[in-house]
Amino acid sequence: MFRIGICDDEKGTCAELEDMLYKYGAAHGIKIDVSVWYTGEILCDFLKKEDTLDLLFLDIELITTNGIKVGNFIREELENMETLIVYISLKSSYAMNLFRIQPLDFLIKPLTQNLIDDVMDRGIKLYERRNQFFEYHTKGFHYKIPYKDIFYFYSENKKINIVLKEEEMQFNGRLKDITGAVPHNFVLIHQSYLVNSDYIAECTYELVKMRNGAILTISQPYRKSAREQIAQNEWEKMR
Repeated sequence: MFRIGICDDEKGTCAELEDMLYKYGAAHGIKIDVSVWYTGEILCDFLKKEDTLDLLFLDIELITTNGIKVGNFIREELENMETLIVYISLKSSYAMNLFRIQPLDFLIKPLTQNLIDDVMDRGIKLYERRNQFFEYHTKGFHYKIPYKDIFYFYSENKKINIVLKEEEMQFNGRLKDITGAVPHNFVLIHQSYLVNSDYIAECTYELVKMRNGAILTISQPYRKSAREQIAQNEWEKMR
């Protein structure tokens, strides 16, 4: 089940978009569930209680609040980086205000089936990537951790540490042995650091700041390749 939300104060737009989404699901054999809200406040109240949306189509020009505030609420207050956000608007002038929210796309009304099909293709691809698992063995136990929950890996004294939002896991191994097996949104920035680019808050030539506050060094041999890979990952989200 791919769970989609629509938040737009124009009921006609909501109905048209909902119809396009169900047509996409029927054409691709994907079971889709669509929920609709007409105000940002009601959507935010729902998201405080339910963390269930895989993708959200969010109008910027909502009457009582705007979509940028709602997006910031989702990313900053709820710390939800997983729900894919697609902004919809009558104007293109907002695009530069959306960088920190990391939307999947920015669509100008009127919407068309081709536009929605393209967004859904990319959204499904990202959803599938984020729902893969990293598996490892330690002390006689087998563990599976969703890649989407991993901020970064780091190696220390022949052990690999997995940094999650609330905890760290550890097992014996070498970082170079898992580098080729992880999804391509994981970027090697140092011989000891393999980071999930979805959780990079800031990036300079020499450092990355992760969304959990960790500041990690990009070592000299990896600066060019890391910069190119991070840029490519961001481009793929917007493509």
